[in-house]
Amino acid sequence: MEWYTIGEVSKLCNIPIRTLRYYDDIALLVPDRISPETNYRYYSKEGMRKIPLIKYYKQLGFKLEDISRMLERPNFDVLEDYMAKELLIVEKQMAELQKKHFAIQEWKRLLKQGETLLAESQEDRKIEVASFPLYRTMKFRYEIQNHQAADIEVLYSNIFVALCHRHNVFAYGPFMLFFDDFSQRVDHTFTGVDCYTAVIEDESNAALTTEVGGFQAISVVHRGDYRTIGETYSEVQEWAERKEIRLQGASYERYIIDPWSTTVSDNYITELILPIGGNDNV
Repeated sequence: MEWYTIGEVSKLCNIPIRTLRYYDDIALLVPDRISPETNYRYYSKEGMRKIPLIKYYKQLGFKLEDISRMLERPNFDVLEDYMAKELLIVEKQMAELQKKHFAIQEWKRLLKQGETLLAESQEDRKIEVASFPLYRTMKFRYEIQNHQAADIEVLYSNIFVALCHRHNVFAYGPFMLFFDDFSQRVDHTFTGVDCYTAVIEDESNAALTTEVGGFQAISVVHRGDYRTIGETYSEVQEWAERKEIRLQGASYERYIIDPWSTTVSDNYITELILPIGGNDNV
């Protein structure tokens, strides 16, 4: 029988010597012969045949402990069982990647929307009645401490990220806040706020989500720091009075460009959505 030293195997199979020694330590690829005089490791051709298999199985994502069992090749059933299990893992990873791809696409689209709105002059800003689309969202109620009101946009986003991570939910699109009384939002006297974000829904998180939207509202874009948002609310109130449109008194704020996207507060883009008509829509 022809024997190959560990150095020869390293060169022939393009594998580092330290890796071969590690495989020996974990009993994945044990030398076929060890010289009692020199303690040199020697491999047979059959042993070397396992090396490309190990590389290939690693490329497919199999764990070394599974590869060890697969290399024994006692029958087809063993390999089929491991392949079936790995397929389930890969399919789950593919589903996760599709969610990530969709979420990233939506964030990119949101940035483009924000850039378009930033390019418009303030004089071109429109106040209009529009249909607020229906969103499938994750929601939670946040109770405000007095000193937190001014920084609520930062506080709620941190909580949302923690919730999404805990439940393995992928959020996309803008975050939204709902204020029962927008006058309290303006003067920072509100004590609670409903927080929403659109999420990619599947069977695993359906119980965590709810629908929001599907009603008529006055829509306007506020550009700039949140400290001046009261001025935009005042403009909407005056416009609604001239048009004889009854406001419900509540509002949603949809954050298109916010501190997640820019450090320049003058470039914040926030859509204000004020429901109109009866209270059934909120």
